Amino acid sequence: MANETVSKNSGLLKGVLIGGVVGAAAALLFAPKKGSELRADLAKKTSDATDYAKRQAGVIASQAKTTAELAGKKAAEITAKVQELASKAKTAATEQTDAIKETAVTALTETKEAASSIKQHAQEAAAESSEHLDNAKNEAKDNLSPISASVRE
Repeated sequence: MANETVSKNSGLLKGVLIGGVVGAAAALLFAPKKGSELRADLAKKTSDATDYAKRQAGVIASQAKTTAELAGKKAAEITAKVQELASKAKTAATEQTDAIKETAVTALTETKEAASSIKQHAQEAAAESSEHLDNAKNEAKDNLSPISASVRE
């Protein structure tokens, strides 16, 4: 928006200068005056146009400086906001990473504990099965002993 103002002022300045010079030259050339008077009038008009151009250039330069300062401030604000958002995003990502790590460690620990418990129950079941098998063998021997003795008789 500030660039549009500078651009409009620049175009206006050019138009005013060209129009003023052409108008002054035409008025002076068509006016019935002596050569020395005409030269003096041309010098005065040229001086006036130059002074006006310098004043307008100062105004435009001031507006450009103000616009540049404003753009610099806005850029600094945007930079600060982006840095703040980046910092927040980094913090959130770190927190999420830590939470995921903690969940993974907990899951691993619980899995190890469950595997250990299953192993212990399997060993107990195997020992109990072995004991039952031994009892069944002994009982079968005990039952077969009288039968073997009667078959021998």
